[in-house]
Amino acid sequence: MRIVLINILLAFSFYAAAQNYIGMQKEEIIRVLPKERPGFKFEKNAVNRSYNVIKFVDKVSEQTMLFFLSEKNICTYVRWISDYSNLTEIISELDNNYKKKDEKTWYYSDKNKDFVVGLEEGEWFFTISIRQK
Repeated sequence: MRIVLINILLAFSFYAAAQNYIGMQKEEIIRVLPKERPGFKFEKNAVNRSYNVIKFVDKVSEQTMLFFLSEKNICTYVRWISDYSNLTEIISELDNNYKKKDEKTWYYSDKNKDFVVGLEEGEWFFTISIRQK
């Protein structure tokens, strides 16, 4: 029984981690993301005069998720910025949830739309970008 429960929890956590935020309304992201990624907190005071964006931060593991929104507050693009200490764990999550194209690119389909997940390495941090193909 314990093994069955663990398997159900693992399956649910992978489903939650693979949530497609592109196409979601701003309010839905603000409601759903903290449930799926409990360490992330909505940064209410984040202001960006160039882009319509909402920001979530996990200060413990030094991660930030930015959700770029259309004029109608619908998510069109996601950037997940992280410290290199999380690289192995995040790549493992991407490998488990998406189809791997090459060492820095994954892809998936959802609701008859294709999406690309890309890894960009910076000097001090790396970024995962998720966009519709």
